[in-house]
Amino acid sequence: MEQSVVEGLLNLRLTKEEEEEIPITSKSRADLLEECSLSLFGHLLTDRHQNQRALKNTLRSTWKMGSDLQIVEVENNILQFKFNSEYQLQWVEQNGPWNFENNLLLLCRWRKDLSASNIVFSHSPFWVQIWGLPFEHMSIEVGRELGNSLGRFTESNRRTGHSDQAKFMRIRVDLQLDKPLRRGGRVASVDSEKFWVSFKYERLPIFCFHYGRLGHDDKHCLECIDH
Repeated sequence: MEQSVVEGLLNLRLTKEEEEEIPITSKSRADLLEECSLSLFGHLLTDRHQNQRALKNTLRSTWKMGSDLQIVEVENNILQFKFNSEYQLQWVEQNGPWNFENNLLLLCRWRKDLSASNIVFSHSPFWVQIWGLPFEHMSIEVGRELGNSLGRFTESNRRTGHSDQAKFMRIRVDLQLDKPLRRGGRVASVDSEKFWVSFKYERLPIFCFHYGRLGHDDKHCLECIDH
């Protein structure tokens, strides 16, 4: 049956009328553009069915926005969050990552020409604690280099250098979802000096301990099952 469908699609020929483009002369309305600019799109990183109503209610409560927050399903498992202000949107972005039932909620901002068919969730921000740094290397510059070795450094804790604790450095990193987490730690070096730094991810959701992949645990890992 599947082969016949494939062959049918290969033999499909569009008529001249079907090949013609449909010109759209009306421009985007200002109110729709503003609504889009105040939107985030979200997707739970899981392959298991989730209760969408419970998810919406939980996020409204957690973000303390109640009915002011509009949540619209734009595609299977993709939601559009419509905020009333840029402040609300930025607050959600900056205070993530967010989880629902220990599943990571991926978020991305609206951009021009974004649609349900081309939206891609490729990264997620995490706060990472760096332990083991010598005191003289607890700087934003060092944090940036370590962050870029994990993913894409975005910021350091604003209180770095002015905090009442010096046990660890705290940095925010965009992690690429199709790559395994850097677990444990790594050897870092400055000139000929070497030392061990450990990574601790804050608010880490479900992930596979064997392969470091986000989105599933080791019990549901296809690679583990195959081996």
